[in-house]
Amino acid sequence: MATYLELLAEKRALDARIEAARAEAAQEALATARAAIAEFGFTPDDLFGKAKAAKGPRGKRKTADAAASATNGNFDLFSH
Repeated sequence: MATYLELLAEKRALDARIEAARAEAAQEALATARAAIAEFGFTPDDLFGKAKAAKGPRGKRKTADAAASATNGNFDLFSH
């Protein structure tokens, strides 16, 4: 049976092989994507969709006056 240190050494070697294979696969995928973009003339919008317009905060009132007029009343429960 392999010792702990031997297994760690094997793991490090395997991790290095995995990283090398991943880098090679990533380069191949990028080359394939670039070839398809060049062949079909894809635009960033085609690939990623159109950018959405930025929206302001939802559900927040901009001023205290707007809050008072929107509620049409006083919520002070202790005033007479």
